Amino acid sequence: MTGNLFGVPLGIGPVATVYPATYAGVPVAMKVFPARLDRATLSAVERDRERLRAVASALPVDGVDHLPDGRHALRMERCTRSFAALLGQVGRLSTADAVVLGHTVATCLASAHAAGVVHGGVHPANVLFRTTGEPVLADFGVALRQAFPRDPARSLEYLAPETLRTDTLDERTDLYGLGVVLHLALTGDHPQPGRLGEPMGERLLRLVRTPVPPIDRPDVPVILSAMVSRLLAPDPAHRPPDAAWVADRLAELFPRPAEPDRPPPPDEREDAAPPAPAEARRLTTGVVFGAAATVAVLGAVAAVLLGDRRPEVVTTTPAASAEPEQVEDFELELAEPADRGNLVMLAWTSSSDIVDYAVIVAPENEPNKVVPAGRAHAITIPVDPVRRYCFEVQATDGRVIHTSPPQPIRGAVCRP
Repeated sequence: MTGNLFGVPLGIGPVATVYPATYAGVPVAMKVFPARLDRATLSAVERDRERLRAVASALPVDGVDHLPDGRHALRMERCTRSFAALLGQVGRLSTADAVVLGHTVATCLASAHAAGVVHGGVHPANVLFRTTGEPVLADFGVALRQAFPRDPARSLEYLAPETLRTDTLDERTDLYGLGVVLHLALTGDHPQPGRLGEPMGERLLRLVRTPVPPIDRPDVPVILSAMVSRLLAPDPAHRPPDAAWVADRLAELFPRPAEPDRPPPPDEREDAAPPAPAEARRLTTGVVFGAAATVAVLGAVAAVLLGDRRPEVVTTTPAASAEPEQVEDFELELAEPADRGNLVMLAWTSSSDIVDYAVIVAPENEPNKVVPAGRAHAITIPVDPVRRYCFEVQATDGRVIHTSPPQPIRGAVCRP
């Protein structure tokens, strides 16, 4: 590891401080704790790391490093910003973007819970955005929160009532945190904001007893407002059954494209809601592509891994329901991947600046996956350091999907 680890922090939390660093030539973030981790905590962190390997949209911990001064630090991918920072810059999101963001967090929690991992602190500062614009959920794990207790007064608004009462951290408290994230995304405000001059005792009683008022925003569907209210129910028994249920309901609210040659209904037109600030629109492109458009790409691309010893990736360009308007002389070229062991750095060029990108990752003996890249021209992909891979880049302008020639690493054989 190189770089000025103890330079300007990227963020200061209630316990740990996050610093920039580099590892194997790649920018990383180091979450430094105030003391060393005991053996039981280290074991729990490693167990959670293993269980979260296959959880989509969970920011992985790439390593647990023992610093020269005796402290421990978690090493992970460096992200560009947090949802908390985004809220401070642009305020509330559009309803469509809030749905996409909430779906990402809900899906991540559902997979983590199925793997036996509770987050324990779902919070807007733990929802991060990669350089591609893809949202991810970071800072999983109850063991670290128990090893380094937080001052609850610093984050009262984000804690479930049962956590305030009995320090409970479980799947239902994660649902409450998801509700807070959705409420903030839709309103820009906390569901139970502090009141000027309110004594601490009265504030605590209000937080643990008072239901959150429904979201009063004309473009927020009643079903979405009701679901957020359920997530924020003071009694955990009144919350939705699990995160998977929430993810399914949010998926039903994804924006649907209008049918050809037929204008969309008035309540689905883009001008039905007030326009978002320019910065939100720029980031929104990446966030929406990270979920809704990725679903479309996954449904359209047939990609499988073949071969017993040397992997081949087979991809086919989707067939459109009608003959698409072809873009002549479109060029899309994926450069030779830079293999860094547990990371692969990809970069590509194209002849257009108004297309969105996704990377097809084909690992040996595992299903392919799609990683959204928004309008970026480079991305870093976490990989198994011993597995062979093929990569492709796809570009779309909303009508036609273009695919680059595939690129292999470690002797993989890729077939277009």
